[in-house]
Amino acid sequence: MSEESNEVDRFPDEINEDVDGLIWLGYLEHTVDYCGHEFVLRTIRSEEQLLAALVTKEYTETLGQAKAWVAAHVGLSLVAIDGDEDFCPQAGFNKKDYAKARFRYVTSKWYEPTINRLYEAYSELLARQAEVLEEMENLSKEDRITFTASPDSSTLKADSQTVQEIMDLMAEDQTED
Repeated sequence: MSEESNEVDRFPDEINEDVDGLIWLGYLEHTVDYCGHEFVLRTIRSEEQLLAALVTKEYTETLGQAKAWVAAHVGLSLVAIDGDEDFCPQAGFNKKDYAKARFRYVTSKWYEPTINRLYEAYSELLARQAEVLEEMENLSKEDRITFTASPDSSTLKADSQTVQEIMDLMAEDQTED
């Protein structure tokens, strides 16, 4: 068994798969069954969060701001619908156009309860991600080596000449002042 798999095994069983997903993929995925359809969602990157802000800019300071924010995040977090990864027509290579296309797809195809249910699942995915990252941080803190100097640690034979040279140089500097 490799050393990496041993590290993953040190996490609680309920988050092992999530730790693995974050380590190897960089994101978490979750499948949601809702109203006879299967939706696959994933956590989105910072760049995609910023794109969500751009495509919802016209709704800022309106009553629709929260709804737009939710729809943009759902659109960008979708990986597949009923096994179809090409559910949204390609909008070109421009990332902002891609985000707008995903936003339009979600807002023009679905009613609010569907969007809200998927956002709820996405929020749960974010909570899992936060929990996993906290566990990973806790594990890294446990593995940190702490160094405690012993009374004779500065007088090791290998260092004695170097330490003495430094002491001599400091003494010379003080006599020159």
